[in-house]
Amino acid sequence: MYGLSFESTRPVERPHPARADIALFVGWTTRRASVALPRAMSDWLNARGFKDAALRETLLGMPAPIDTWDAFDSLFDWHARAVQGRSELADDWLGLAVRDFFANGGRKAYVLCLGLPWPLGSTPAVTLFDALDVAMQQAWTLDDVSFVLAPDLPELHANLNQPPIPGDPGVAAVVPEVFVECGTPTFATPPTNGVRQLAAPRLSDAAFELWNSNVLRLRNTLARQRRDLMLLVAAPLAARDTQAARQLSAAIRLQTSMVECATPWLLPLREVRTPEGLIPPDGALAGLIAASVLANGPVRPAAGQAPMGVLAVHPQPSDQELRSPPRGQFAGYLSNLDSRRSGWPLAETFALFGPTANGIRLLSDPSLSAVREWRSAGVVRLLGQLLRTARMVGATLVFETSGEALWARVRSRFEDMLASYWQAGALRGSSASEAFTVRCDRSVMTQSDLDAGRVIVLVQFAPQAAIEHIRIELALAEDGSVNWQDAEPLAHTAEAA
Repeated sequence: MYGLSFESTRPVERPHPARADIALFVGWTTRRASVALPRAMSDWLNARGFKDAALRETLLGMPAPIDTWDAFDSLFDWHARAVQGRSELADDWLGLAVRDFFANGGRKAYVLCLGLPWPLGSTPAVTLFDALDVAMQQAWTLDDVSFVLAPDLPELHANLNQPPIPGDPGVAAVVPEVFVECGTPTFATPPTNGVRQLAAPRLSDAAFELWNSNVLRLRNTLARQRRDLMLLVAAPLAARDTQAARQLSAAIRLQTSMVECATPWLLPLREVRTPEGLIPPDGALAGLIAASVLANGPVRPAAGQAPMGVLAVHPQPSDQELRSPPRGQFAGYLSNLDSRRSGWPLAETFALFGPTANGIRLLSDPSLSAVREWRSAGVVRLLGQLLRTARMVGATLVFETSGEALWARVRSRFEDMLASYWQAGALRGSSASEAFTVRCDRSVMTQSDLDAGRVIVLVQFAPQAAIEHIRIELALAEDGSVNWQDAEPLAHTAEAA
């Protein structure tokens, strides 16, 4: 039938920069060549400096704003990953992570496609991680992003040609040849077909060392411009007979509040075309965090929620790993900044998924910081939201002349901002004066700051968490950005001394 057809599309709306639920996914997937880029998305990318219309259609190296799972599925063929030596196709990690994000409560994300994924089972090029690190800089320009994910990280560091894992679903049960009663049918468990027969990506101890270094490198890339972001990663699976297989807490040596690490991997109810049928948990964690932030604010832990469509976890944590040590013993661990987490329970180190009487749940929500005040990921998210809000305040005052009048205005703006957080229940205290204090005067600035026209704001606040108070020092830069003066240094090492 000939005639006119109309397609209604919504414009790409600019979210509020202070939101704490928006994710950026960076990785490899397949663009559907037969599907044109929506006009609203093309206009949005054009306004952000991507002027080449033909290049915009590929979405390579561009943050595509995605509001729904259907929008992602229409643009990217995440089922089209090639498999080395096989004719069938596999699901890619980026598509699975985005799917889990929206399935578990995510409302808004950006997807940065770096190209076609390498064939499953082949060795990724050594330059791929460098491309990932450079792509992370796109997060600097996305003011509304709160956390960043790189779902391909485990496979980028995996050791190929791993031996079969005992009990793998791809290994058929062997039935011994014995006499049986006549008429009693005996069958072997049928082998798993397709990509699920392949071994999931696993890391040796040496590969874990490289993984720690590279995750720290990504964290530092983000931190150079955006200390308000969190990097959500999935703890890689460990190869057999490795230290990581015996004690994962000791293998993950990062000590930074900007990173949250999820484990173990998830076995979904619906079959997926991945090795062993497993998926990394970082996408589900991001969705649960987004849902918790939207429902309860950033400071409330996301623990206790159930990921959608998860049958089991792998590897299954033992009861000893799930059990917390005596309070005094663990307090000693936390007091040692250089602790290698030896003996720490998994729930105190990782965003841990595990079995409960009500099915698989997210059991904990910590950051990887070794400092007690920053171990709650909710507190880190709250600070990130405060920093993004402070950036908006700074942008409105950047052209003002530094002096007593400006300091008073800055104090007033920050007090109003923190009062709104206190009224919303994010800060603890029976009055605003108990919940927070703001200082912006000569007592918090040096003569060098005054000569340079630098404005320093000292903020102390008490979040709704089991810690006494947090003190941060903010500096208003000449370009309007707000810098966290007393944050952990960029050169913060990943290893214990």
